Amino acid sequence: MELTRRGMLGGAGAALAVGAVGFAGAASVSDGDAVADGADPGGDAVGTGTDGTGSDDENGDSGSVPVDPEAPFEARLLHEGDGERRLFDAGDLDRVQGVVADGGEHLVYVSLGDAGIDAVQSGLADAGATDDPEGFVVSMTLDGTEVRRVALDEATVSELTDEEWGGVLTLPFGEPSVAESVYDSLADA
Repeated sequence: MELTRRGMLGGAGAALAVGAVGFAGAASVSDGDAVADGADPGGDAVGTGTDGTGSDDENGDSGSVPVDPEAPFEARLLHEGDGERRLFDAGDLDRVQGVVADGGEHLVYVSLGDAGIDAVQSGLADAGATDDPEGFVVSMTLDGTEVRRVALDEATVSELTDEEWGGVLTLPFGEPSVAESVYDSLADA
C-alpha cells in the first residue's frame, strides 16, 4: 500500500487524487526544535531506517507499514482563549509511510482509521474550526516535544471535513532528522 502523492499536483496542500490532505497548504507551518536523536547527517539517505523500512525507492516512493498504536505521537487542536483538545494520536492511525524528500521538505504520510477520521472531523466541527478556521492551530508532539505546528486555513479544514476524504495526511518537515524521528516512532517494526 502506498500513501505517496504520485500523480498529484505538488505543493497544493490537498491531494485529491488519492484522498490525502497535506498540512503544507495551511496558512503557516513550522517545525519545532529538531529532535536530537534523528537521522545521522553523515549516515544513510533520508528515509532509510536501520532495517531499510521507509526508504525511498528509485521512483521516490516507499511502502507503508502499520503504525505502533502506543507511539508517543499526538496532534492537538489549539484555539486562542479556548485551550486545546486532542485531535488524534498514534492509536487513531493505521499506516505510516517513510520519509520522502520533496523540494526541500521531508514528507511523512499517515493514514487514519475510520475512528480517527471521525475524531478529526468531529473535533474540528465541535471546536468551531469549520466555521472560522483562522484562529486554530494544530500542534503535533513526539514524546511531549512539539515537532510541528500548523495554522489552519479554510481550504485545509474544508478538505479535512469533506465526507469523501480518505484519512491520508501529508506531514512535511523542514528537518530530515525531525521527519525521521516521527517516522521511526510511528513505524511498528
